[in-house]
Amino acid sequence: MNPDLYIVDKGSMKIKSIKVNSQDWGYFRDLNTGRSVQRDIPKEKKHVQKLSDAEITKLAELAVKVESHYQKPQDLEWAIEKDRIYLVQTRAVTTLKDAPAQVSQIDTAASAQPVESTADKKVLTSGISASPGIAFGKVKVVNDMNQLDKVLKGDILVTKMTNPDMVPVMERAAAIVTSDGGITCHAAIVSREMGIPCIVGTENATEVLKDDMEITVDANNGQVYEGRIAVEQSAKPQAAAVSEQEIITGTEVKIIADLPQLAEKNAATGADGVGLVRIEFMIANSGMHPAKYIHDGKDEEYIRLLVDGIGGIARAFAGKPVWVRTSDIRTDEYRNLKGGDEEPHEANPMMGWHAIRRGLDEPRILKAEFAALKRLHEQGLANVGVMLPFIINVDEVRQAKQMLREVGLEPGKDIEFGVMVETPAACWIIEDLCREGIDFVSFGTNDLTQLTLGIDRDNQKIAHLFSELHPAVLGEIQMVVQACKRYGVKSSICGQAGSNPKMAEFLVKIGIDSISANADAVHKIREVVAHTEKKLVLEAYRNKLGFVKRK
Repeated sequence: MNPDLYIVDKGSMKIKSIKVNSQDWGYFRDLNTGRSVQRDIPKEKKHVQKLSDAEITKLAELAVKVESHYQKPQDLEWAIEKDRIYLVQTRAVTTLKDAPAQVSQIDTAASAQPVESTADKKVLTSGISASPGIAFGKVKVVNDMNQLDKVLKGDILVTKMTNPDMVPVMERAAAIVTSDGGITCHAAIVSREMGIPCIVGTENATEVLKDDMEITVDANNGQVYEGRIAVEQSAKPQAAAVSEQEIITGTEVKIIADLPQLAEKNAATGADGVGLVRIEFMIANSGMHPAKYIHDGKDEEYIRLLVDGIGGIARAFAGKPVWVRTSDIRTDEYRNLKGGDEEPHEANPMMGWHAIRRGLDEPRILKAEFAALKRLHEQGLANVGVMLPFIINVDEVRQAKQMLREVGLEPGKDIEFGVMVETPAACWIIEDLCREGIDFVSFGTNDLTQLTLGIDRDNQKIAHLFSELHPAVLGEIQMVVQACKRYGVKSSICGQAGSNPKMAEFLVKIGIDSISANADAVHKIREVVAHTEKKLVLEAYRNKLGFVKRK
C-alpha cells in the first residue's frame, strides 16, 4: 500500500533514485503451518530497503526485455525466491494515451455535476490559452478603472487588457478573459503566477460577454462556453515521483516571483532562487504612484513598502539568490493610482520614459529603491541582488552604481549587481557592460523579441509572428552568453521564454548559468534541463572515445 520506489535509467541501467517507505506490518510464512500470517515489522527494520541494488537492476533488465518483446510499455508482476526472479504476469500499460477524466470547478456544488461533452455546447468566444485551468462564474466586464469594484470574489474578469492597477482585482477573479494581448501580455504573465485560468486575445470578449452572464472558462483549450459546464480535461499529472531537490542540474532553475503573499508557495517548488522580482506589483497594491510618494515627501513610506514586500519573498527563499528589478513603470500604466493621473502622455509608452532612463531622471525614486535594498541587507537578507532594466548604454550603469554607493552598498561587493538585456543595444555593447563591472545579466525576452522583430507583443493580430525562437533573437542571446563567459559574468533569463522547453534546451546547450520559469513550469523546465545536460555529457563522452555519430 505504501511501496518503495526505485527509478532506473533504461539506457544505462543505472539506479537514478531510491525512495524507501516505512512499513508497519507484513505477511510472512508460518513455518509450522505453511500459511501466510500477518506480523508487525520490528522497529529497526521498518525503514529497510526492500530490494537490494542487484535485484533492482535485474528487474529493470527484465522489464526492458519484455517491453522489447511486445513492443509496448509493460506493467509487470514478479516474485523473488532464493535470489531468483520469477515473472508472474505482464500486460501492456493502457493509461498512457487516455488519462482519467477530471473536473475542475470553483465550488463544491459544481463538482457534483457529471462530466459533459463540449461538442454541442455554445462557444461564446475563444482565444489564446495563457494560464491553464477551468472555472465557472458570472461575467464582470471592466471597460474603465472606475468599474473595478464590481468584480467580486469568484467572478470572471472580462476586459480589453489588464494592467498593473488591476492586480488586486485579478486576485479576486476565478478566471480572466481579455480581448487583446498575446502570450506575454500583462494578463498572461500575472495569471500564470497567481494560478488563475486565463484566456487572452479573443478580440471580442468585451463585446459578446455581458455583465452577470454565467460562463465556463476552459483555459486549457482557449474556449469560453455559455452556462455552467463540467468540462472534461486530462488529469493533472500526479506529484513527481522524484522531488525537485533530487533532480540535480548544473544549470540553476529559478522562479519568477512578484507577490509576497505567494512567496511560500513559490519556494515550495524547490526553485534555486528568484530570477526576477518586479516591484511594480507591490506598488499597485499600495494604491500610490512612486512619483507621488516622492512629490509628497513620503520617501520613507515608499522604502518601507518595498522592504516589507521584497523582504517577504527574500525570507521565503533564505539562502538562495533573489534578484530584484528596479521599477519599470510605463507612463500609460498605474494611472488609477494616486498621482498616476499626472503622468505624461506618450505616443509609444512601451519605448518611452520608463525603467532606468526614468530612474536616473528622477533619482529620488531610484535612490529610495536602493535604500530599501540596503535596509534588507542590514536585516540579514544579503541574498537580495539588484538589476537595472532597459539598459542601452554604459553610462546608465555607471550612474546607477554611483547612486548605489551613496546609500551605502558597493556594487559587486556588498550586493550582487546586474543588468537586464532587453534591447538589441544591450546585446551589442555587452563587452563594454562587462568591463564596466557587473555580476550578472538577465535576458528580458519579451522586450528583446519585441524590439528585435519590430512586433508589438500586445497586438493579438500579429501575435502569431512573435517568437523568442526566431534566429535573430537566439543569435543575440548566444552572443551575450558567450561574452559573459569570457568576462566571468553570470548569465540568466527571466522573460516568459524561460518557461518554454525548447528555449530551455537551447539555453543549456549554449551554457547559460540559470533559467527562471513561471511557478507552474519550474518542474518541467528542471526536467528539460537535466535531460539536456545528460545528453551533452554523453555526447562529450562519446566524442572523447572517438565514436562517430550516425547520420
